[in-house]
Amino acid sequence: MSLTDVCADKRGAIIERWQDAILASYPAEAQRFFRGEKDRFQNPVGHSIVRATEVIVDGVVLGRDAEVADALESLVRIRAVQDVSAAEAVAFVFLLKRALRQEVGERVAQDGLWREMTALDDRIDALAGSAFDVYVSCRVQIANMRVGAMRRRTATLLQRLGDYPEESAMTSTDEESRIMGGGKA
Repeated sequence: MSLTDVCADKRGAIIERWQDAILASYPAEAQRFFRGEKDRFQNPVGHSIVRATEVIVDGVVLGRDAEVADALESLVRIRAVQDVSAAEAVAFVFLLKRALRQEVGERVAQDGLWREMTALDDRIDALAGSAFDVYVSCRVQIANMRVGAMRRRTATLLQRLGDYPEESAMTSTDEESRIMGGGKA
């Protein structure tokens, strides 16, 4: 039996264990809400965690890569707006390794699937690198949005004081749009 087969048999337990580990990084009240509220519109974070973990396990562990990048991005975007370090923001990826070992580690040892496990670890490490890239991109986008907001507030204040022509306010907005990828170069 291959590691993929073993993981497929334990898919539900792996996902549940990983979700529990991710949710454990949140305060107790948030955990209860994320676990309890099933409406995706009332609980977009909890819904994203459930959906993304399923997609990532299917993609990375079981070899069905189609939507992994989007699922990873949805989890990282949640963490990027929270008050956590970069390491804390992407740590959830490494929690997948722990969940896997807890669920299939005995079978890996029993059946000598170390080579396959090492390859899976490498895929998870690559996923962590991608998560970090997404996190940095999100943080840059957030910083640019804050700078743009500050520019608009400053321009508005200076316009009220009569010291700032309106064309300059438009130029800063156009520049901001270009930086964010939405405007002309």
